[in-house]
Amino acid sequence: MKNLLLYIHQLPQNLIGLLVILFTGAKKNNCDGITYYKPKQFFGVSLGNYIILRVTSINDIHHEHGHQIQSRRLGWLYLLIIGLPSITFNIWDIIAHRKWSINDRIKWYYSLPWEADADKLGGVHR
Repeated sequence: MKNLLLYIHQLPQNLIGLLVILFTGAKKNNCDGITYYKPKQFFGVSLGNYIILRVTSINDIHHEHGHQIQSRRLGWLYLLIIGLPSITFNIWDIIAHRKWSINDRIKWYYSLPWEADADKLGGVHR
């Protein structure tokens, strides 16, 4: 019953996550006890119970797991409080910081409050 209530608590992101898995053909994987789905193309998102990630490092898995914890805490508000700013500032980074070094871009992006919180919750030390 608890799992069902948690699933409903995160229903919008769970449904979107299932659709992303379906349309990307992502395959189920496990690393450090964290289940994630690996799509064929580059992608990285945490939607409710589902982490969809083309892995580049163990930190990426743990960071997305941090977002998963945020989703459990925030429920339906996750998409507004975490998802929307994350997507918006990711696009901003691509457009506005093209000339920055990759290290400067990573430092800037993961210093954003919702990203830094995901790192902390996932146990990532940058």
